[in-house]
Amino acid sequence: MRNGFGSALRRGAWLGSLSALCLAAPRATSADDRPSPEIAGGARTPAMGSHWPLPLGQVEWSPAMDRHDLIIGALDAAHDDAYEYRLPYGEQVSYPVIQSYGAHLSHRGVEQYTVDFGMPVGTPVHAAREGVVALAEDSHDAGCAREECGRLANFVVVLHSDGTTGEYFHLQHGSVQVRVGQHVARGALLAFSGNTGYTTVPHLHFGVYRTEQGGRTQSLQVSFATREGLIREPREGARYLNLPADGS
Repeated sequence: MRNGFGSALRRGAWLGSLSALCLAAPRATSADDRPSPEIAGGARTPAMGSHWPLPLGQVEWSPAMDRHDLIIGALDAAHDDAYEYRLPYGEQVSYPVIQSYGAHLSHRGVEQYTVDFGMPVGTPVHAAREGVVALAEDSHDAGCAREECGRLANFVVVLHSDGTTGEYFHLQHGSVQVRVGQHVARGALLAFSGNTGYTTVPHLHFGVYRTEQGGRTQSLQVSFATREGLIREPREGARYLNLPADGS
């Protein structure tokens, strides 16, 4: 599906399979609940002053919306910390880590435990963990180094069995290969990397997130299974290879 997929959330049979992990409306919120400038940051960060998000299924997605307009996953989900994630790209290839956990430029606060992999536009992006595609967007064809470009990011959100989400950002225009409601296996092709949204260079932004009270997402520290061993904190400048598909 390379024809401007721009996937909309539509009420249908697939929604029932997600509903157990997508909670009802969040509690009432006040200005004090909203992320402050000190804890906001990164490619997924909504512009300050954006309205409070609604649960998945209560509103249809449109390309004019922002990822943060929707609550996806279980509130305060208990992440499976024993899970060993796959690197979000193919086998026999490696890409430099250009920002890792806690990187000063933009990986602070809600984005503390996310990773940016520098990769050319058009690089295949693969699922780091199995799950169900909850949201996808690939109709945008622009990016810039200003916060207002954040809404122009193309992305895929995969809902995991523990209620967390794996999120893949800055994807190439028209490149999403999966559909909303589709179950994807670990290592499945999701899309192709790009340079859309709030970005300065072509790269893939990957993170695993938990939805907290009030609808804000928080990135979670995860470990990656690589040929170099289990990587608990990717090192900036390093390149890592995936284990073969058979795990050997």
